[in-house]
Amino acid sequence: MKKHIPNIISSLRIAAAASLFFFTTISASFLSIYMFCGFTDFVDGTLARKLNAASLLGAKLDTAGDVITYCSLAKILIFHNIVPLWILAWMSIAILGFLISAAIAKKRFGKFYFVHSLFGKILGVSLFTLPFLINWFGEKIGLSIVCLIASIASVESIIIQSKSKTAHLDVLSLKNL
Repeated sequence: MKKHIPNIISSLRIAAAASLFFFTTISASFLSIYMFCGFTDFVDGTLARKLNAASLLGAKLDTAGDVITYCSLAKILIFHNIVPLWILAWMSIAILGFLISAAIAKKRFGKFYFVHSLFGKILGVSLFTLPFLINWFGEKIGLSIVCLIASIASVESIIIQSKSKTAHLDVLSLKNL
């Protein structure tokens, strides 16, 4: 039973993240659920490693939770015209880089997947803190910080997928290849 706890937590995060789509502003309620999503994102992976319960399903649930959480935030930012067109273009290029990385993995290893890398983790933290970055620095600077990190992370991911000798999800840095 213990080995299922991380996946249950990830599933709860997915449900909570899906509820964020019903919000139209970054309100206190939104931030409460958003913080829960961030907390469970940290806890599920930590528990999976501690309980020796890391799995492909867990990695996919984790990625799904991330995508749903950040898409809900993007919906609010775009819906309220907080994101300038040049930022949307920059984000699109970074996302394209991650898709290219996954396509490289599919071609080389027969699996379409995204790696969990150092800059990927930094990107996760910066995406999670984006509502706060916007509050502290304003929309353009907060979004630019995240886009810069996303660009670095996508290039890192492409390099990892291109140079890796075997298919594996967790590569903390290019040094580990």
